[in-house]
Amino acid sequence: MPVYNEMQLSSYVDQIFKRLQRIEAQLALLSQKAGVPFEDPAANAPPEVLELVRAGDRMGAIRKYRELTGAGMQEAQQLVETL
Repeated sequence: MPVYNEMQLSSYVDQIFKRLQRIEAQLALLSQKAGVPFEDPAANAPPEVLELVRAGDRMGAIRKYRELTGAGMQEAQQLVETL
């Protein structure tokens, strides 16, 4: 198994994330064309929370979501898990 330094790993994760975004955009378009609802959990998440999730800070994202929305722990965890 190859060993990656922090910069390589960060680049690799960024590439995967961008690819996933393109796949989700395509899925949303196909769902729309087929008349099938597509729920994008990121559409309702505050940008600050999305940034923390993308940075790999899930606990920070949960705290930020609770701070911004007043949501309980379970609700915040469920949202972050879907992102």
